This record gives sequence, structure tokens and C-alpha cells, in this order.
Amino acid sequence: MTAALQRLYALGRGNALKAQLVRGALGVGGLKLLSLPLTLVASVLLARGLGPESYGQYSFVMAVLSLLVLPVGPGLGQLVTREVAKFHHGEEWGLFRGLLKRAHQWVILGSILLMVIIAMLAARNASWVVNDHWTLLFLASPLLPLLGLNALRTSILRGLRKIIFAQIPELLVRPSLHLVIVSGLLLTGLLNPATALASQVVVTTLSLALGLWLFFRCRPRQIADAKPVYLNGEWGGALLPFTFLAIVSTFNAQIGILVLGWLGSDTEVGAFRVAQNGAMFVSLSLTIVNMVLGPHITRANRDKDISRLQHLSRQSARAALVAALPVAIPLIFFGEPIINLIFGEDYTDVAVWPLAILAVGQLVNVAFGSVGLFLTMTGYERDTLLGHVTALVATVLAAVTLTPPFGAVGAALAVTIGLVTWNAVLAIRFIQRMGFRPSAL
Repeated sequence: MTAALQRLYALGRGNALKAQLVRGALGVGGLKLLSLPLTLVASVLLARGLGPESYGQYSFVMAVLSLLVLPVGPGLGQLVTREVAKFHHGEEWGLFRGLLKRAHQWVILGSILLMVIIAMLAARNASWVVNDHWTLLFLASPLLPLLGLNALRTSILRGLRKIIFAQIPELLVRPSLHLVIVSGLLLTGLLNPATALASQVVVTTLSLALGLWLFFRCRPRQIADAKPVYLNGEWGGALLPFTFLAIVSTFNAQIGILVLGWLGSDTEVGAFRVAQNGAMFVSLSLTIVNMVLGPHITRANRDKDISRLQHLSRQSARAALVAALPVAIPLIFFGEPIINLIFGEDYTDVAVWPLAILAVGQLVNVAFGSVGLFLTMTGYERDTLLGHVTALVATVLAAVTLTPPFGAVGAALAVTIGLVTWNAVLAIRFIQRMGFRPSAL
């Protein structure tokens, strides 16, 4: 163990590419390792305290919000990360400032519009009780601008290669505060779907405040005196595929919960969410890699350094797969005792097989490497969008077909089918665009 740590320390020294990647991965990985137990304990408390039905209601509303926020959050975020990395590298401070101004305007105005639409629909359809979906969606709608601004702040800092600062509010502050509030609600007997969603509003507000403070500390001083320059047409044209990309990719991730909420029961939604929480640990290594890689891919592509791109692909894919295997195997073969121990007997009968199926799908996802990120960060976001749309069609068809007879198991199969389809399509486009194959295949 000591020798391995010494080797990692040696690899992380200096300014070479490998050293930068090791430092970034270790920093973000450390935050993830701190975040995981906090997030897991909060999820366990929610699942046990609410029970399968109420936890399903809470999970369904959070899934809907994750889709609604896409045009003003993650969809914009990938574009901002790419453009910030490009403008920072080229010292184009006027464009940098203009991008920040337009991005914040888009998030704030778009979020307000979405909140007004939700309020109008809730006024017509809500029954105003704590287990009504429309009531819960209305109560949680303030999350939209908060999540959008959080995603924007994270994307800017990632483009500046301030990876650790970008993730501190999301990976450390938010789960810590959420755990504290959920524990308090549980101990006082006030935990229900409405208060659980309200806790998300509170912790997201506080993490945004910290994130903004970190951003003002890290932003380049040159942009303060620069006159804003706008590329409205170029940014607007690029935003559309990025937004569609975020919509279909998130829809692919949430389709199981959404279809179960439509065709199944709240209990099945809760069990499926438990399975998703477990399966996400398989792709954790790939998530960490993607957090670090984005700006490096953009810079290597701008310098037309193909060998560097190939090196990034090879090293990141192999590292992610090696880390994922020991996580996936227990979840696939020993899911029942794991779920029973952590989440309780109420979830065991429904969640075991979905957990195994989703874990297999995520392992396949990791094996393909960061194909989507490479295409997006090198200007081929339309190829990534094509992969996501193809996968979405496959997922929806499979979900509508398999969910009614098989419930949560059918939804898990549908999500896995879509995940494999997405990676297969993107791997083909990756080889065509990059001239080399994802090395973990």
C-alpha cells in the first residue's frame, strides 16, 4: 500500500499531462470518496424513513426536475466548459466575459419561465396534499434556477481547470447538509415527500452560495476590465445540439423511473431508484475520469495533437475499467444481502434483479470509455446527439414493452439496452472521427 501511494505521489508531481491528470483524478476522486458515504446514508435514511411508496413519489419528482432543468443547466454547461477552456487558453477575455453574461441571462430567464409554467399547471391539477405529484412538483420548482446556476458555476470552473473547486459544493457541501437536514426531519417525525424536497431546495441554495464565492476567487482578473464580446449566433447554434444532447442523455438515465411512474406504481419507482443508487457506484470511476478529462481534450484538439488524444483515451479508459470491476461483481452476484442490509427488507423482493441488470449495463458503459465526452469536447456533439437519440428510441420502445409485464425488472432491462446501444453507436463514430478506437474495448 505504501509503495502504491508513493508511486501515485511521484506520478502526480510536475506539470506533464500525466501528472495533471493524476492530480485531478486524485482530487476529484478524494471528494467523491468523501461524498459517497454522505450521499448513501442520506439515501438510506430517505428510503427507510419514507418507505417504498413515498420514496417513489420523491424520486419521481426529482427525476422530472432533472429533465426540466436541462435547457438551463447541464445542456448549457457542456457548451460553457468547452468555450471557457478555449477562451482561457487563447486569452480571449472579451469573449470570455460575454459568454458568462449571456449564460447567466439564459439560466435566470429560462428558469423563471419554467417555474411560471409549473405554477399554472399545478393550479389546475394539484390536490395540494403531500403525496400528490403536482403539489410536490410545485413545491420543488425553486430548484430549477438553483440547479441551473449550480451547473453553470461548475462548468465555468471546470473550463478553467479548477476541477476540485468546481466539485466541492456539489460533492461535499450539498450532501453533508442534506444528510444533516434529513436526519433532523427523521428524528422529529417531519419526514415526508414534501419536506424531503424542501431539504433539497435549502441545501442547493447554500451550495450555490459557496460555489459563487469560489468562482469569484478563481476567475481570471483580466475579464473584469474586458469589454464583453458576444457570439450570439454561434453560441445559439451550438446550444441547440448540446441541449438536445443533455435532454436525451438524461432522459435515457431517467426513463426507467418516468415509465414506472406512468405505467407502474410508486413502490416500484422507489425500488428502482434503490437499484439505480447501487449501480451508479459501478460507473463512479468513469464519472471521475470525465470530470478531469474535458478541458484536456479541448486543448489537445485545439493543438491538433492526435497522439495526446489517443494517450488520454487509452489511459483513462483502462483506469476506469480496472476500478469498476471489483465494484460491479458483488452488486451483480450478491445484490440481495447488500440491499437487505442497507435499505431493508421492504426493497429486497423488487430491487435485486434490477440492481444486477443495471450493474451489468454500467460495466459495459465503463468498458467503452469516455467516447461521448471525446466527441463532444472535439466539436462532434452532433454525433453524440445521434447516439443518444438512437439509444433513447431503443430505450423507450423497450421500456413501454417490458415495463407493464415485468415492472422494475423490465425498466432495468430497457435502460441497459439503451446504454449498450448508445455506447455502440458512439464507438463507431469515435473510430471514424478520431482515427483510433477506444482502447478499453
